Amino acid sequence: MLQIIPPLALTALTLQLTTTYEQRYQCYTKAVANGERIIRAATFSLTIASIIRSYKRKSIELFFRNVVCCANKLTEEEEKLAWNEQHAQGADTLTKTITSMQGFYVKAAQIVASRPDSIPQEYADALSVFTDDNDPLPVEVIKGVIERELLDQRGEQFDDVFEEFDEAPLGSASIAQVHRAVLSKKYGHREVAVKVQRPSIEEKLMGDIANLKQVAKVFRGADLPVDYYAVFTELGEQLQDEFDFETEAASMERMHNILTTDENGAHRESPIVTPRSVPALVSKRVL
Repeated sequence: MLQIIPPLALTALTLQLTTTYEQRYQCYTKAVANGERIIRAATFSLTIASIIRSYKRKSIELFFRNVVCCANKLTEEEEKLAWNEQHAQGADTLTKTITSMQGFYVKAAQIVASRPDSIPQEYADALSVFTDDNDPLPVEVIKGVIERELLDQRGEQFDDVFEEFDEAPLGSASIAQVHRAVLSKKYGHREVAVKVQRPSIEEKLMGDIANLKQVAKVFRGADLPVDYYAVFTELGEQLQDEFDFETEAASMERMHNILTTDENGAHRESPIVTPRSVPALVSKRVL
């Protein structure tokens, strides 16, 4: 009988008989998330492929004008202008795709834009828009993260820790969002900046990176203005520490100690103002 049951139906039947509802729901949500990441990677890959084709077409066009049709041969300045226009078109296409996809792709754009020495200026200019604030999350979502990641395990309510908490963020980036707040008397009654990681962003971004690195391998060696595989590899390495706010808090403390200690080990005033964490209010996703 099992031979006539389609494989997918057999899998579904097995899951139904051997797992709980919660386990099946987790499998479903994970499958949906993986499917979304694959679709996102495919969409981005198609964009890169279209940019590659446009560069190939431009290369062929210039070859014919300069070699085959010698009468219409371009000057060095004209050829440079033609490539600048091509870079501008490619950068515009890439920027529009990243804008529609957000998430990891914005972070990748920020990394690429921070390396103007390694990419055409047109790409650096177009991608620089992603260094500004991302779309902020609603304050209710941010408070929910704080409660789950910091307060629930301590048995505290939001008002036990914060006397004030601004609804509008000071800044919103691809990984985290920052809000101004004032701590309660219990925690020193001082003004602070609260950095909160976007929900599920680590899994989402690292999944996107893994998929895109596989896709980027295919295009390695192509005549592209950017080595996307190198960009994604570097980005994946950099992001590992950015997801751990406890590590960030420890780094802030080390920097403060370095700046306030002279060569003889004696205390000194720091030459600059450095941020410091509130040790009792730090978790992996809240700082």
